[in-house]
Amino acid sequence: MSSIQGWTPKTSILLCDPTKGGGYDIIDHAFGPAFPTALIEELRANGWLGRLRKARTKMDVDLEKIMHLSLGHAYLNNNSHTGDGTVIRGDISVFIPRDKRSKVSFQEDHPLLHEFIRSIESTVCDNLSRNFEFNANMTSVQLARYPGDGQSGYHRHCDSGPTCQGHDVNTSLSNGSNGRILTLFVYYLTPHHWDAELDGGALRMYTSADNNSFDITPYSDRLVVFRSEHVEHQVMPSLRRERIAITVWIYGRPTMKHNNSGNMTQRVLAGHESISKDLPPPLPLPPETTHFIHERIFVAIPSYRDSETWPTIQSLLQTAHHPGRIYVGVVWQIDTDSEEEVKMCLEVEHFSNRIKAQWDGTEVEWNLETHLRSIIMDYRQATGPCYARYLGQSLHRGEEYLLQIDSHMRFRPNWDVYMINQLKKCSDSNSRVVLTAYPPNYDASHALGPNAETRPTLLLPWKFDSDNMLRQKGKIVIDSEMSQCRKCLLFAAGFNFSYSTIIDDCPYEKLHGLFFGEEISMAVRLFTHGYDIFSPEETVCYHQWSRNPLRKRDPITAIMKSQREASLETVRLQLKGGCGRGLGKLRSVEEFSRALGVDFERCQLISNEDVHELSDVMEHIRGFL
Repeated sequence: MSSIQGWTPKTSILLCDPTKGGGYDIIDHAFGPAFPTALIEELRANGWLGRLRKARTKMDVDLEKIMHLSLGHAYLNNNSHTGDGTVIRGDISVFIPRDKRSKVSFQEDHPLLHEFIRSIESTVCDNLSRNFEFNANMTSVQLARYPGDGQSGYHRHCDSGPTCQGHDVNTSLSNGSNGRILTLFVYYLTPHHWDAELDGGALRMYTSADNNSFDITPYSDRLVVFRSEHVEHQVMPSLRRERIAITVWIYGRPTMKHNNSGNMTQRVLAGHESISKDLPPPLPLPPETTHFIHERIFVAIPSYRDSETWPTIQSLLQTAHHPGRIYVGVVWQIDTDSEEEVKMCLEVEHFSNRIKAQWDGTEVEWNLETHLRSIIMDYRQATGPCYARYLGQSLHRGEEYLLQIDSHMRFRPNWDVYMINQLKKCSDSNSRVVLTAYPPNYDASHALGPNAETRPTLLLPWKFDSDNMLRQKGKIVIDSEMSQCRKCLLFAAGFNFSYSTIIDDCPYEKLHGLFFGEEISMAVRLFTHGYDIFSPEETVCYHQWSRNPLRKRDPITAIMKSQREASLETVRLQLKGGCGRGLGKLRSVEEFSRALGVDFERCQLISNEDVHELSDVMEHIRGFL
């Protein structure tokens, strides 16, 4: 491993200026799924797990001094407790000394750990050498374990002192410790299938001086990178299993003052001609839009080897009424061995890094480093759309709205204002609302133009397939007089809009290998969680329904077949008697079946009274096998 898999220009920018987007990045699948287990075994074989002890870093000593100054004799220093008996940190840990790591015998006895440390150092030097002068002789490595007792954690802190927010980054770098910076890497060696809710143990990152925070689940093979002298963080207690992690601190000094207008920030998103011309008709704006212009939209995009991803992002931003409120999270599933595919997702020289708009009379920027989040994984590790959308939701950072789309879409102008207005219109009596539809088709080689389809579409049951999964179709509503959102019980995974509280109420499940079955599973889950589903009054966007030529048929392994069958069985249980996981308790599965007009026990359609009012949108049903 020569460098960290998943490092992007955004990672570099966040570390160069931690005031951008919270100053941290999450890199999943950093070293490969087998690496954490192998590294744990190597550490155990060399006796490091047996050397874990209650220990204090320099930060703990500094914190203790401050507690003594503020609390005097009321502060107890035994076992790192505060005056009220609260444990400051509850882990046991051991530092792996530099003198041991520098010996040839260490490389021979610890090949994985040595390569892990070397990979981090080389990646940092390769990507940040223009801005920071690193001192490899100061690199610190710590192995730490938190017991799964539901109590042991590490209080909110910052590695330069008890508080670090509110300081200019360039000023803080020039003060104390000879202007050192601390780039911190936390790599998780947790058990597979770690559950965010049941296992806990999150790394809580604070993005401002108040209590705004974001929890990062310690999934196995996840690497979190941040400037620990600037970003406050906290370790939440592990609830039922021990949480093991390796932390690497990289030290150095800044070699140049960061300039927001300099070359540090690539300028992207500048007028892509094939998208900017011949746009479809704009969506109507409500009479008053100023009351929600500051509300943000998070757009989650799973991208599977798709060259249409960047044009989709471009369309999102060019047609948004307020592009500054749009935050995008992409799960890139690419062939990491292919230079062409890596270039496709990482090189953005054809796009400018800002888009100008008037927002409350002020120019608003859309920058890659603040508005784009990414997870990069090899397509051979991908297990279908459900897992990709699950990962996409993990990139949410507290935005008020969630838009989930596919990576090959085009949008009508004003889509952001229109969708927020439609959602508010449909949620007068129930805040649990989803807007969704199968969009009409577009052809990337032709502009949509002013005559593009604008009539609304509606989802209807179609037939049961050989796996007893209900298929659905999108139909155009012929009645042009439809002046309100039309209720619909089905769900389109490739285009849906809701309040972001849906991530807490009914998050995507990791149904590996599932394609057909994804949408009916979400539909019944949303229904039982009390959600009402509507179709927007007009077509909002367009979807490329032709198959992506990069989606090649790879051999289906026994594990893949097993995963798919397990996921199908989960959905069958959800639809037959409500025994499946992820269901809510506000409505029953029987009510859903009756309202939809489908008998899931017998796999039969009972009625479909609306067909005469509709015409087909497409013959293609989304998804593929």
